[in-house]
Amino acid sequence: MSLHSIQTKIMTVSLLIAAGTAVVSLIISFYAEINTIKSTTERYTEQYISFADREFNSMLSESKKIVLSVALAQEFISPNLVRAGEEASYKGFRQKKQIKSFLAGFLSQKEYIEDILLITGDGPVYQAGSGIVMKRELDTPAMKRALSSDSMELIYDAEGQSLLLSHPVTYCQGNTRGVIVVKLNYEFITSVYTIDFLRSVALYLYLPDGQLFYTNSGEGERQGPVGEVRQKAPSAGYVKWKGNPYYYIRYVSDTSHMTLISLIPQDVLLKDAQELKTKFLLIGAAASAAALLAAAYLSKRICADLKCLSGGMEAVRSGNLGVRMKIPARDEIGALADTFNVMMDRIEALMSEVRQKEKLKREAQQDVLASQIEPHFLYNSIDSIQYVAHSRDEKEIEAVAASLSELLRSVLSNHNEFITLWEEKDYIENYLTIERFKYRRPFTVLWDVEEELWSYPVPKLLLQPVVENALIHGIAAMDGDGVINVKIYRQQDTIILKVMDNGRGISEGKLEELKQHMASKGKPGFRRIGITNVFNRIQLIYGDGYGGTIDSCEGMFTCVELHLPAGGEKDGLEDFTG
Repeated sequence: MSLHSIQTKIMTVSLLIAAGTAVVSLIISFYAEINTIKSTTERYTEQYISFADREFNSMLSESKKIVLSVALAQEFISPNLVRAGEEASYKGFRQKKQIKSFLAGFLSQKEYIEDILLITGDGPVYQAGSGIVMKRELDTPAMKRALSSDSMELIYDAEGQSLLLSHPVTYCQGNTRGVIVVKLNYEFITSVYTIDFLRSVALYLYLPDGQLFYTNSGEGERQGPVGEVRQKAPSAGYVKWKGNPYYYIRYVSDTSHMTLISLIPQDVLLKDAQELKTKFLLIGAAASAAALLAAAYLSKRICADLKCLSGGMEAVRSGNLGVRMKIPARDEIGALADTFNVMMDRIEALMSEVRQKEKLKREAQQDVLASQIEPHFLYNSIDSIQYVAHSRDEKEIEAVAASLSELLRSVLSNHNEFITLWEEKDYIENYLTIERFKYRRPFTVLWDVEEELWSYPVPKLLLQPVVENALIHGIAAMDGDGVINVKIYRQQDTIILKVMDNGRGISEGKLEELKQHMASKGKPGFRRIGITNVFNRIQLIYGDGYGGTIDSCEGMFTCVELHLPAGGEKDGLEDFTG
């Protein structure tokens, strides 16, 4: 073949064009991938830090709720406080045991809480755990600070790695002052920052007062440009230390107001880039070496591969995210196909992650609503016992306690989210047995249920708040006999649960205000379960197509209707899990 022939020139030009195009494409793709890897890693770092912060604040917020719950339990704790000198008596032992059982109830499935203490100024120390609180434990600097705090405070002892959440409280109408102290498990609560992705990132977590709370760096603050990062204005960026660039994120929690600083070396940030660089170099070398001999073949293959890639993209646009390119060519189209496959894998992973987060969010909302409903009627039941004991001064309190005990066992031992209507009726009957001791005037509860619906599954404790509302706000203030009518029937594909009372009813203005409140899906007040909460719970489980209505006529009646799907538990779980 002559050096001056057209074939040589074509092959030479083709080689130069192919080689030049391959090199340029590889360089552009390489740096595009570098930037993609860099930005993706930065984004994932921020997401993992945000996720860890949410987990940390979730545990901290739950601990604060426990502290407030104990602080507000005046009607239960005040009568059971043991006065000085009564600790050794049987009465003192029982009172102390009741408070201990009350505190221990908050430890259930909360591994991040070691113990809950109620320390009074002139009485014994009440604790949820089974250990013994030694006097020297109360003399530690952290505990002394907790005992002297005037408000809720998070206290960290770096030397002993102890973490306390304290809150002052007064009982017995201000005559007894004490402090509630929640001992948190430092190792467990900081384990949210030890997930695999963050192990290669140097983390420094500071309390609002600037004290170092946690770091995974063996040398503490002595290693890395932490001081410089704390003074920088941007919340994220790059900083140099000993000639090496570091990517930093300074994250300030909106909830705990703690500051988390993360440092990751750029070479760790781009650890996948070296492998990618080698891959692109091999592709470029192979493409350049084969360009002279495969010009004609590659032109045909490029067209075929482009058509395949275009078809895959069209399939993705049509909604098929499972498309993957099987292009064996090791050129620009092959690299593009690989990038396409990687991007589709990431899109599917991100969508799966979003679905999982939405599922967890809805489960968390459902748990919050359910956990609000359960304590509410238990508190009312306990109030009823106290009321009877005070007003009648008779031993009937033992019968009330027996009914309450049965009710507690039925509710707390059944961990199923769905129960049958027959079981829900048993819960309500136990509750009404207790309430009949409170109200001297008789009242009647009538059940009108289609026989086949007794086995219909409903969310646990769905009807009880509605019946309770009818009793307390409807017939309690009546002069005559009260009647609550519970009617449950099927209407096409919907199950109707209707609770009607002949009580004092609701005025037109109040009813309109209540309907507007339900339409806005507003939240009920603290420790108060409203009809709105029941409607919201139905919509969370079954979807917006279900819920309920309320109608009333002042001085005559109030009627609450709940609408559920005929599929029951199956439809609810399918909608709830997405």
